[in-house]
Amino acid sequence: MLLTRILTAAVVLFLLFGFAWLAPPLGFDVLLLVILSVACYEWLRLLNSPRWTCVVIAGLFVVLGVLGLLTNPAIILSASGSGIAVMPLYVLATLVWILLVPFAIARRTGIGGQRLAGQCMAIALCVATWLALLQADGMGKGFLLSVLLIVWVADTAAYFAGRAFGRHKLAPAVSPGKTWEGVIGALLGNVVLALGLISWQAALADNPGGSVFALLYHSLGLALMLACIVMITLISVMGDLYESLLKRIAGVKDSGVILPGHGGVFDRIDALMAVFPVTMCLVTLMQSGQIGH
Repeated sequence: MLLTRILTAAVVLFLLFGFAWLAPPLGFDVLLLVILSVACYEWLRLLNSPRWTCVVIAGLFVVLGVLGLLTNPAIILSASGSGIAVMPLYVLATLVWILLVPFAIARRTGIGGQRLAGQCMAIALCVATWLALLQADGMGKGFLLSVLLIVWVADTAAYFAGRAFGRHKLAPAVSPGKTWEGVIGALLGNVVLALGLISWQAALADNPGGSVFALLYHSLGLALMLACIVMITLISVMGDLYESLLKRIAGVKDSGVILPGHGGVFDRIDALMAVFPVTMCLVTLMQSGQIGH
């Protein structure tokens, strides 16, 4: 099982990085679109939506997304690195992850239930994630990778800290394996990552927008940058927990079977789907000059 997980992860990362650096921009944007459409399909299935409805919505997601990349000014602007045109959707996603999701986890109930409201919310959050990924990629591959690092370091540090020191359950009714010690490990891991990267002063001076850490540091200063990294890390935990809650409500172990040893696409990008819209909402506020300097 572990070998299968490692091999699957290696193949997926190889393909993603190959597309990211070798494919034309539109090709990588469409790949991100397909990934999010599969995650949307799996999310809707967890909400007990009929399979044919999920297939149609996922198909429309791809078709409308491709048309948007070619013709919609707001999506084209996002792909160029500016999220100002889609800011309302970012704000909606941020409010959901910061305010509604913690409440839903505490109540052990999905936002909007399994009916139309919950389905519309799932679709909106998937669209917001795709647009946020487009914007991050439009700001540069290094910037996109820096946001991904927040998710990956949080997940890895939480895993090892939880295994080594985990004693106090975080949300046993939702995800019994997660502990408060794991959360602390995730926070410390990303703080160390941020401090390590911003200590590379020459790189920051040459390209202050080259990573999310550099942008936050130059716009907000050290203390607020670290506060933002802590907030984003906690949002990552919320994304992971909320997907676990949806699976528990649906009575399934995984969101899908497309990735051997890992489950579904939604299983692998749950934290990412929370982190990217919130992070790019913050970045867009800095781009527009509403926060920072």
